[in-house]
Amino acid sequence: MKLERLYFDIENVKFGEEPCIDHHTLILERSALEQLAQDSAFARVQIDIAAPGSDTRMLNVGDMTQPTVRLGASETTFPGLTGKMETVGDGRTALLRGVVVTEIVEVNVDISSYLQLSDVAAQITELAAMWHVTIDAYKAPGVEKYDYLSALNLASKRIAKYIADLAVGLNPDEQETLELRHEIPDDLPRVAYLANVFCHRPYTESLIYGASMLESLPTILHPNEILDGALTNRDYDNATNADPTFVWQNHPIILELYRRHGKDLNFAGVVVNNVHHELSCKERNATMACALINNNLNADAVIITKEGGGHPQVDIGIATDILEGKYGIKTAILMVEMLSAKNDSYGQVLFQSEYADAMVSAGCAAFVTLPPAKKTIGMMEQDNRGNTAQSASGEMVINHRALKGGQSQLGYTKYGSLKF
Repeated sequence: MKLERLYFDIENVKFGEEPCIDHHTLILERSALEQLAQDSAFARVQIDIAAPGSDTRMLNVGDMTQPTVRLGASETTFPGLTGKMETVGDGRTALLRGVVVTEIVEVNVDISSYLQLSDVAAQITELAAMWHVTIDAYKAPGVEKYDYLSALNLASKRIAKYIADLAVGLNPDEQETLELRHEIPDDLPRVAYLANVFCHRPYTESLIYGASMLESLPTILHPNEILDGALTNRDYDNATNADPTFVWQNHPIILELYRRHGKDLNFAGVVVNNVHHELSCKERNATMACALINNNLNADAVIITKEGGGHPQVDIGIATDILEGKYGIKTAILMVEMLSAKNDSYGQVLFQSEYADAMVSAGCAAFVTLPPAKKTIGMMEQDNRGNTAQSASGEMVINHRALKGGQSQLGYTKYGSLKF
């Protein structure tokens, strides 16, 4: 597979009568976007623009999606979800940089996620330094919660494609070609990536080609498929435990392995694996994932990540024991230290493995004080994770984990440390 990504930098976003991209300014027609987002599950939809540095606070944030469209095959953008089913990762794709489509959830969820576009937040998460086209959709009477969330998830993908369509025919600011070349020196180590995704129940899950991974077995995906929209996020009730679709579209581990492909390593491929609650299911999936890495990808080394809270660490421990103990494949683990702000580094790990001797921290539990917001988008609900605010726009003390992008289990973060 050969994927060409064309990047178009956006430095300003505003509403106007004629949608276009003019000298790095994205001009949108509000009513057209609201009509595109509308669904029978919504009583009404409001599209807004939030500018970086504006101290705009978004409450109860859902998924975030980078505007993208597959060139020459636009109908297959986000295939199996809002687009026609077709394997992606080959061809040419346009992406707008500096802007994301952000969902505002107007129903109660189990654990809320927030974002504020202030200088304080921008020091923690790059998502706070971007422009946000927000979809604030209100549930229609009588509509079930998860029907509403499904409609919201689809609406953001339709708008992401629509906005990216405005770049068609323009000259990109940068172009990148991603291909797993075969003429790689034999002496370079073959490095694979094992991505354990978070799927606990409907709408606390990840999707592959629009299908829930709740009961899926481990599968091999070409890294280009992930970068090109095959894997999307649909986690609402526990959004702080998973990265948004935007991060999968710009997966830092996959892109770094590509940058080093053919230089000091041979990028062998990706295995995506769902973690379960039950131990027998964890053992089955971890065992099968490791067999794919050994038998099909012929890996010499593996990078392992997870999503979710504490118990998905068990899946990492099982996989590490099998990969190194049975197959002799070296492992490196990336995890967020999220269990407690008071625990030391040893108290963050729930599994024991003699082979887990190369671990990277992607940040720890920490709190930040956000200044009062000049503007708010979305609802203010009772928060059960220690985040406090006197009002929707007042000063807010928030855990990095609840600040969208403040902690990333996929490594899209400014924080980290290496432990031997």
